[in-house]
Amino acid sequence: MDTLAQLEHDFPTFIYKTAQEYGLSKDKIQALTNDGTIEKIDRGVYIFPGYLLDEFSLISQKFSGGVFSLVSALIIHDLTDEMPLHYDLTFPQGYHPSAASLKKYPIKARYLSKNRYLLGIETSRTENSGTVQVYSKERTLLDTWESKQIQPYIKNDALKKYLASSPSAEKFKSLTKIKDELYPNSSLLKVMEVYMQ
Repeated sequence: MDTLAQLEHDFPTFIYKTAQEYGLSKDKIQALTNDGTIEKIDRGVYIFPGYLLDEFSLISQKFSGGVFSLVSALIIHDLTDEMPLHYDLTFPQGYHPSAASLKKYPIKARYLSKNRYLLGIETSRTENSGTVQVYSKERTLLDTWESKQIQPYIKNDALKKYLASSPSAEKFKSLTKIKDELYPNSSLLKVMEVYMQ
């Protein structure tokens, strides 16, 4: 797979910085835009024809220190039918994007200590084929369950969808490990047992 095909596979919506990481120079990007291979949709933002703009992937590239979490992560993992009112991104403490850039997308940021931030990060694909950094299903389920801001019906719906996806014993182990590290008093596992009876 050549560089351009690899970029299209990984990031159908991409930013200039991502193109550079795939070895495309400014002149090459200009030439590809001129001949219609890619389309420029905003300053430094491009898309391959035939794809929809992928805001999740775009945000993940622009805020490389951010990890999709809470309702945004539920959407990526197909654990909710909620429409995003904003994007939930978690950053490590000390990484502070500008307020204007957060407002532009609109991003709801939360900041965690490094060990809490790092637990359960994975790379996933969006429904528009883009690549994003997101917390694992198990971490997302726990974060959502313990959040005071998220409606109970969203939590219950996510839990039912998660259980319907027939998670493996390995996934339950991961869930228990994350619970023990982040939320030792969480009621999630007990509620799961009730649902599974």
